[in-house]
Amino acid sequence: MALTATGMGSGLDISNIVKVLVDAEKTPKEAMFNKKEDSIKAKVSAMGTLKSALSTFQDALKKLQTGDALNQRKISVSNETYLTATADKSAQAGSYGIKVEQLAVNHKVAGINVADPVLPVGEGSLDFGINGKSFSVDIAATDSLSDIAKKVNESSDNAGVTATVITSDAGSRLIFSSNKSGEDNQISITANDTSGTGLNDMFGAGNITTLQDAKNSVIYIDNQKVTSQTNEVKNAIAGMTLKLTDADLSKTTTLKIEQDDGAVKTNVKAFVDAYNSLATAVDKMSSYDKDKKTAAALQGDSMVRSIESQLRSISSERIDTDGGNSIALYDIGIKTDRYGKLSVDDTKLDKVLSEDMSSVEALFSTPDKGLANRFYDLADSYVKSRGLIDSRQTGYTSQQSQITDQREAFKLKMDQLTARLTKQYNAMDLVVGQLNQQSSGLIDRINSLPGAVKKG
Repeated sequence: MALTATGMGSGLDISNIVKVLVDAEKTPKEAMFNKKEDSIKAKVSAMGTLKSALSTFQDALKKLQTGDALNQRKISVSNETYLTATADKSAQAGSYGIKVEQLAVNHKVAGINVADPVLPVGEGSLDFGINGKSFSVDIAATDSLSDIAKKVNESSDNAGVTATVITSDAGSRLIFSSNKSGEDNQISITANDTSGTGLNDMFGAGNITTLQDAKNSVIYIDNQKVTSQTNEVKNAIAGMTLKLTDADLSKTTTLKIEQDDGAVKTNVKAFVDAYNSLATAVDKMSSYDKDKKTAAALQGDSMVRSIESQLRSISSERIDTDGGNSIALYDIGIKTDRYGKLSVDDTKLDKVLSEDMSSVEALFSTPDKGLANRFYDLADSYVKSRGLIDSRQTGYTSQQSQITDQREAFKLKMDQLTARLTKQYNAMDLVVGQLNQQSSGLIDRINSLPGAVKKG
């Protein structure tokens, strides 16, 4: 009779024997898989950190690329009741006395008042002209004041007129306002009746009332008259934009323009801080801890070494200026230490800013070859979509997928090994059980022979 219970024939714990044998082969292999996966996960995380650090560095560089942050002006206005001012880097230092005679205003005209605004006005069209442009609106016999206003405002070729119904003690009327200020933007209206005289009676010549004349702004800069269509006066003083807020010819506002060394210095130091933060992050993810004898995820990685090398190379470059000279970070007081970090010599930087701020702008912001643009392009080659970091991450994903496939294949191999060993040991167990049965039967027969002596 065949044995059906594992180990019954031999008395051995076959299940545990098979498990021990399989584990002896499986455990080191699984440990290897786990180590590889942990390494890849650490590298994926480190690449994410590197990408973030490079992107942060790019953000700091953006404001330096155009040069506006490196050649700034400080503006002071003695009385902001009448005007405020902004300046670009072309504005020259100086002081100006400004008087505001009048503000620019929009032209406003209105039709006659009616007692009931919902009644129809007439049938035909209204033609509008403003600043050399024109458009026409068809008026239906059933259109009320609100209907006409809606048609004007929603006209696809409206050239700059807004219509509004105003109801006052005198009744309701349509107000037409120019969207832009200044004398060039005066509104003209022509009423064309196709039935009756309703449109002309409300909007025709003699029936249109001017509520507000179109006016230019008028100011005096050091007693020189300047007119503008708007209350934003640009480049009357080179590089300056004046925003007018009130008018009083008897009041003089003093405008002072100075070079803003402090703001520029702050932006230069922000660059240094951003550079050092990136250098620290790169160093940390590629370091080796001698005490713990552990390496960071990207220790010895070729990409990290390349970034470090390129950062140092660009930071040591000299940039040609328009005057035929050249300038480097060292010339403005920024030095590189043996660890690749930057430091600022405040005294030297202050001297450069006070004597030749334009050279600082040239160093960082010269198109293509300025340091801000060079560093930005370097970072972008790594962080952009399908850039070097994305390519590396794709490689890691492929490696993870391969390990998953290898795990599945190895599991199948171990399942097969378990089945094979179990089958072999069960066969052995059966043979041992049969031999034991035969041995027991033989002993019983020998004991039953005549003359056999049993030991007590």
